Amino acid sequence: MKCKVLICLLSLVSCLSTARERETGGNTASVRDWPRFTFGAETSYVLTFMNYSHFNFISADGDRRDERYTTFNVFNNGQILVHAGINVSKNVNLAVYTGYGGVYKEERMIPLSLRATWLAGDDPAKNRWLVFCSAGTGFNDFDKPSKLSAEARIGGGYRISLNRVAKLDFLAGFQETYTHPLAYESDAGDYVPAERLRRNEAWFGALTFGLALVF
Repeated sequence: MKCKVLICLLSLVSCLSTARERETGGNTASVRDWPRFTFGAETSYVLTFMNYSHFNFISADGDRRDERYTTFNVFNNGQILVHAGINVSKNVNLAVYTGYGGVYKEERMIPLSLRATWLAGDDPAKNRWLVFCSAGTGFNDFDKPSKLSAEARIGGGYRISLNRVAKLDFLAGFQETYTHPLAYESDAGDYVPAERLRRNEAWFGALTFGLALVF
């Protein structure tokens, strides 16, 4: 009886080994030639070129003011992000991004967004083109943490495969940001204090050029 059980166990192990070899093509290494989870860091140059703002406040003289304007002034800024994600397949990655970045003059934001990335080609070990889109929220009005901002980005780039795990991405995209900037009262020559401010909203459009290291 024990001999029969042993023979059955050996047969089962042999079958599993044969199936494994067929699955890997005779290679006992991992079937997946790309890591399941990813993390990394990204730095970007942000070229803001469009700004639509809406302010409503009580002036220093006691009058109610409602100001709206659109400008196309160029402003330079930067952004640093880190991410943690998962490779859904050889071509799709989903990741959560956060960090710190400039939006406009004296405007900063801590974003928290979800990014979906699609990579061309069937071999993750080779260099590949990519496209991505992301959307999320962020903290801009640090005096009122509950007053959230928002940002979205779409773009593409090229990924250089350094080895099985490490990748270097060159990225370019368009970013749209909604924030709560400080309202400036030109007559008083100062920013409007919070107790006299009723509305402070702004939409910014920017081009981004980045470099990312992904593991």
